[in-house]
Amino acid sequence: MITKTVPLKYLTSIHQKGVVTVNYIEDINELNTDNITIGGGSNILFKNTHTVNKLSNRFNYIKKEGPIVRVGGATPIKSIIKFMLNNSLSCLEFLAGIPATIGGAVFMNAGAFGYEIADFIEYVTIKNSGSETLLEKSQLNFNYRTSNVNGVILEVGLRCKESKRTEIAKKIAEYITERKRKAHIKDTFGSVFKNPRSDLPAGKLIDECGLKGRVKGTAMISPKHGNFIVGNGSVDVDDVLFLIDLAKNEVLKRFSIELEEEVKII
Repeated sequence: MITKTVPLKYLTSIHQKGVVTVNYIEDINELNTDNITIGGGSNILFKNTHTVNKLSNRFNYIKKEGPIVRVGGATPIKSIIKFMLNNSLSCLEFLAGIPATIGGAVFMNAGAFGYEIADFIEYVTIKNSGSETLLEKSQLNFNYRTSNVNGVILEVGLRCKESKRTEIAKKIAEYITERKRKAHIKDTFGSVFKNPRSDLPAGKLIDECGLKGRVKGTAMISPKHGNFIVGNGSVDVDDVLFLIDLAKNEVLKRFSIELEEEVKII
């Protein structure tokens, strides 16, 4: 295990100010489950946590074995999508533009454009306070932005289908274009809140409260999408928390709906 003090701007996709102590895990026996283990930092906001675990590059790999693609828990989604494209496999195109690792994406059952990562999972290997455990798909219980995965995700088995590279590339381009048009792919941690219902987007509620474009110091509720907060490249956590509380309070006051955070505040 290697321990370093790392600026949060390198660990969070919203590029947060401050530093944190990171234990880079080389061997699963080094895992201290008292510390939170993070992935790509694409849906994390640091508030009180001072030490975290992070899987080292030993867990960043992609291996195709028959119809299953084995992926290490620290592997970036963008690397997986590139591998799938190069090997004419259709799988996670809908996550194009998401700065996450596969471990974090599986843990929260990441989804977009009508798809969820759970749709493509064959198995998950985890390590918790006990031993290393392989969970088959039948043992996994995924719901909207949640899973029953209780531990650090070491490896994920993905089942994808063969497709033409031109069709895969077209899907990737379309998803990224749509993501940029409707929201953001930089200086943000993605959706702030879960949608209260499938037909009731959190962004619409925030928009109807007149909060789009609201600025607090280094952070802003997106003028394009009410469920996104964007930073200025060096964001202060207190500014983001202020906007989160503002949105929750205004939506509760106007609609009597209590929004639940999708971003993990640690």
